[in-house]
Amino acid sequence: MLLLIWLLCSFSSPPSSLCCAQKEIYAKEGQDITLEPTSYPAQSYVYWYFERQDGHQLAWLNPLGGKGFSNDEKWTNRLSLTGASLVIKNLQKDLFGTFVCKISAGGRDSITVFKVIQVNVIEKPASPLLSGDYLSLTCSLGSVPQNTPEIYWLSPRGNREGNKGTVYIPARSEHHGKWDCVVKINGKEKKFPVSVTVVDLAPVPSHQYTSTDSPLTIPCSLIPGVTWEQVKNKEIEEVQWHFAPKLSSGTFSDQPKQLFSLDLEKLTWKKVQDNDKGLSPVYNIKKGNLSLTKSKATVGDRGRYTCSMKFKNDRTLKTTVDVVVLEIITHPKTIIYGQQVNLSCSTGEQLPNDMKLNWTLPKTSSPYILYPTHITVPEVGKGDNGKWGCELLQGGNKLTSVEILLKIEPRLSVWMLVIICSAAVILLLLLVLAFIHYRRRKQKKRLHRHRLCQCKNPKPKGFYRT
Repeated sequence: MLLLIWLLCSFSSPPSSLCCAQKEIYAKEGQDITLEPTSYPAQSYVYWYFERQDGHQLAWLNPLGGKGFSNDEKWTNRLSLTGASLVIKNLQKDLFGTFVCKISAGGRDSITVFKVIQVNVIEKPASPLLSGDYLSLTCSLGSVPQNTPEIYWLSPRGNREGNKGTVYIPARSEHHGKWDCVVKINGKEKKFPVSVTVVDLAPVPSHQYTSTDSPLTIPCSLIPGVTWEQVKNKEIEEVQWHFAPKLSSGTFSDQPKQLFSLDLEKLTWKKVQDNDKGLSPVYNIKKGNLSLTKSKATVGDRGRYTCSMKFKNDRTLKTTVDVVVLEIITHPKTIIYGQQVNLSCSTGEQLPNDMKLNWTLPKTSSPYILYPTHITVPEVGKGDNGKWGCELLQGGNKLTSVEILLKIEPRLSVWMLVIICSAAVILLLLLVLAFIHYRRRKQKKRLHRHRLCQCKNPKPKGFYRT
């Protein structure tokens, strides 16, 4: 009888005493669903049926609040009523189909037919994937609905992907995260999420900007959510850091120097013996942080740094960062009042067209000549004492900055006076010593002459007869 009523609802105009409505519900296996009838008048009787072959009664509710549920084992602990709505928990494959709700009130029946359609979401191979592996996602329907919906995928970045519910792409870091299979019909969307894990290094900026009075951090880390155990399960063989210095030609050395290698058993970094750059690893490897750090950058840190992870079958993941260090050079080093001083600001290479330098000077600085990369102060004065700064800008955004403290020495500083006085004292002492030495020599000659004349009867010179 109920099947006949449903067929009447589906294919003919109902009589005045019968109100029919149809709904399509999309659900995934294991999901909880709620079937809500179009209306629920007061003092009404509610009957729920599973219409497959026999129109099995699932639940009932009377106006006094009495209710009952099917004794069938496959529905045990799966059914509950919230008002007239039927709640089905942990929907299994054999429970998809047509559900009918009959509500009787005041001699009038209202029937709502629910067609619960299974959505199959399949990921192959199962996560985690190593970057470069092909990710296959399929979203399909278990039965053909009355109105064909649109099916597509949304990537973790919100981009629409796939063709007719199928995605087949090489997995990359941007594919790591929650994917949504979207079933869209009549302007309404139903999303079915799938979590995809991709073992990969997190994307990093191609350039790291710092200065000679700023710290240096060279980033390298796993994608958030990827564990070290998942990395090990992908048969990792080695993790290393390499450095290629920048040459005067503007290119990088084609023989990179190894800085560190990771002991995969102890999870400790091993430093290469001739590594004298002063960089230290950030010891947070289990959380995926493989970065290098340094309290203050130097010009010698300019170059290209490569963080690499090698897996079995020569599969390698790596990130590359070019470190740019900004510095200010003064000439001369010791600055005296009235001297000409040159200050140059540079990264050691020619700046791209979209970058520029901006100087910051003491408020009372002397007149100066400004060039794109340096400043010339023809005659420094007292107002030039203080901090002189240089900023590296790109499109109005500050990438890094550096400051230098100028100390202008007076023409005759205290130390210069001390040096002059000391020199005068030393000269005076030398003169005194020379005078004393001269007097002593003169006295010695005089004593020698007196000794020769002490004889009482000196004999005259010549020959004598004995």
